[in-house]
Amino acid sequence: MTLIPILAACANVAMSASQLSVITALRRAQNTKTTVPMLQFTLSFLSSVLWLKYGLIHQDHTIASVNFIGMFISVYILWCFWCLSIIRTHVENCFLFTTLTGVLTVGYIDHSENPVALEVFSTVCCLMPLAVLASPLSQVGNVIRLRDASVLLPSLAVLAFFNNVLWATYGYLHKNPFMLVPNIIGAAFCTLQLALIAYYGRAAAQMPAAATATATAITSGVAMTEIVPRPVQD
Repeated sequence: MTLIPILAACANVAMSASQLSVITALRRAQNTKTTVPMLQFTLSFLSSVLWLKYGLIHQDHTIASVNFIGMFISVYILWCFWCLSIIRTHVENCFLFTTLTGVLTVGYIDHSENPVALEVFSTVCCLMPLAVLASPLSQVGNVIRLRDASVLLPSLAVLAFFNNVLWATYGYLHKNPFMLVPNIIGAAFCTLQLALIAYYGRAAAQMPAAATATATAITSGVAMTEIVPRPVQD
């Protein structure tokens, strides 16, 4: 019982820290004058803010502490987006909109006397990771069509799988469906990614290249982006 929260917290911090690899992609994108999608990272930031508040409301120090760390990692990544982005106005607007959404939601919970408000807030927290985890669905079609899973990163998929399993177990032990349900779905998404990688392989990721392409991998609450080689076409 004591070990699960510790393992879940460590896995969550590791997942948050793994997002930092996007900084390499941002630097490469700056050199090639391309862009890296930031939607997943703004959602990750908002999710951390809401789950931090959720942990404070329920006095769950494990949930509050890991999302506090995740929130600051997300802020640092968004700051890197601003520093390395070609269009800084877009980054500023996204960050301001996300921050305003988080502040208004937390403020509403703090001042609402309606008992239904907490249930609604908990449901929103439950849906936030699912919004991030739904991102791989846009890649499945391309993987099947090209018969190549190079756009999926196996190391992050494995890490995300164990992260979701641990938090699902944590939710089960604490009889918390808002923790249990999204992490079960997240583990299923990660299993799908690993199955696609095992079946189709990652041929393009093994080829030498002079040109690069953006590949996106999705975690329990977050999407990672890295540059993978693509062969030069004659």
